[in-house]
Amino acid sequence: MSTDASGADRPQPQQEGAPSRHERRRRQTRERIATTALALFSERGYDAVTIADVAEAADVAKQTVVNHFPAKEDLLFAWHRPVEADVIDMVDQLPLSASLPAFLKDELPRLFAYLPELPQAPDGGDPRTAVDDRLAGVVTIIQNSPALQDALRLRGTRYQEDLAAILSDRVPAHLGAVAARAIAAFVLTTVSAMVEEAARLRGAGRSPEQIVATLTDTVGRALDILDTGIGNTGGSATPPQDT
Repeated sequence: MSTDASGADRPQPQQEGAPSRHERRRRQTRERIATTALALFSERGYDAVTIADVAEAADVAKQTVVNHFPAKEDLLFAWHRPVEADVIDMVDQLPLSASLPAFLKDELPRLFAYLPELPQAPDGGDPRTAVDDRLAGVVTIIQNSPALQDALRLRGTRYQEDLAAILSDRVPAHLGAVAARAIAAFVLTTVSAMVEEAARLRGAGRSPEQIVATLTDTVGRALDILDTGIGNTGGSATPPQDT
């Protein structure tokens, strides 16, 4: 704020696209809460930490935590957005005229080549090292928490329902909702397998380019099944006769 000749406060012009002061403070509060939660989960375990514990450690009201993170697991997913959510967003924006299997063959491997971008490491080092450390911590927290694993399974069910609803426009009408759910399950299972394979390759020291090449080959063979299946669903096949 600046002051004009009459002494009244006058807002300064804001650059187009630049976040407002309120938005910057909101982001800083959200980041502080998420960082605090990750530290507490790592120290005590996910199941032993409450929303009230996070609020107290972050020096904010409990409702502030809930406003930013409606569910407890959201505190953890702030550091690790499930890739399934990215896939659903990509498919939702794909034109109906585009081939789903061809699109997934091209795009899925790229999702796993690089780790998600997070803030620079505190010591000014390679941010990818900080990302590796954080993601390793997230994986450990998940592995040690049955409650969090249950939450992940529930989210997986919701992801499948969301993707099936999007795919319903791509599935021939005579195949119905069951086929849409089956294709959604196939796609998300393929994604889960790719997550595990990308992690294995990354742990083996493979470069992003090598990861893309390997995943392109493996996911291509997997999605050929989907492509062939969709291509042969015209309904013209003669059902087998009883003998």
